[in-house]
Amino acid sequence: MPAVSPHKSRKRKPLRGSLARYRNRIVEVLGEARGQRVMIRSIHDDGVERRTAVKWINLLPLETELF
Repeated sequence: MPAVSPHKSRKRKPLRGSLARYRNRIVEVLGEARGQRVMIRSIHDDGVERRTAVKWINLLPLETELF
């Protein structure tokens, strides 16, 4: 059996425009930022839309349903 490459076991970077989960929010991926980060757009508890750079490894794919 061939050895598994460490790169294949890593998560893939999210695509621009895709939805993901970051902490307790559903976010939209806007694109790459510096280093291992991506820009996201989310609506916070106060109702304000914010754009933030986060590490892409911390984004989780959505399950099959949003709600």
